[in-house]
Amino acid sequence: MKKLVVITGASRGLGLITAKEFAANNWQVAGTGRSEQSLDFPTDATYHRFDASNATESESFWGHLKEEYPEAQICLVNNAGGYVSGSLIETKAEAYATQIQSSYFSAVYMTRGLALNFSKARIINIVSTSALAAHKNNSAYGAAKAAEMHFFQSLQEEFKPAQYQITNLYPSDIATHGADPDAIKPEDLARFVREQADNESTYYLRDVTVYPVGLVIK
Repeated sequence: MKKLVVITGASRGLGLITAKEFAANNWQVAGTGRSEQSLDFPTDATYHRFDASNATESESFWGHLKEEYPEAQICLVNNAGGYVSGSLIETKAEAYATQIQSSYFSAVYMTRGLALNFSKARIINIVSTSALAAHKNNSAYGAAKAAEMHFFQSLQEEFKPAQYQITNLYPSDIATHGADPDAIKPEDLARFVREQADNESTYYLRDVTVYPVGLVIK
């Protein structure tokens, strides 16, 4: 059976690195994003440019995928989402809506599109430790990630693991903008994600907090 992974936000950063990791380990990769395809995107993978936070576009994407891969083993990696930080006054009003749209609605609509077309799948969500505790000047991003966490924890109760194995990852700092000894290497996190997708044991992980080795937790 063909193994197909859908990775949102695959045009750059962790999404692109995750696409490379899956492609190098015998998965057919379908990356999505609003930006143009990266020149570094795996040559044997497909890239679909659309707005995952648009319900109609997400459903259309999954409908076409079902026609092309009706019997595939599916894994969805919800990774898309921007980052808005700043105080209440510094943050523009529309930035709150943009953050919810990119981080929360993209995950909701892509997951719903999956469920409308495939009765069984693995769903791995890159959330954030920002969902777990409030921080100063992080109200936009933290609230969007907390909503994402609540959504997927609700789905964990709604569906049995035999239908959808849902894994929520809460990484702390990720070194997506260059080497950082106090942050998680994106290649390491991408490998961890792929290992969860490949896991065929009698267990699966539901909610996992991921910290860099160099981080001092107060």
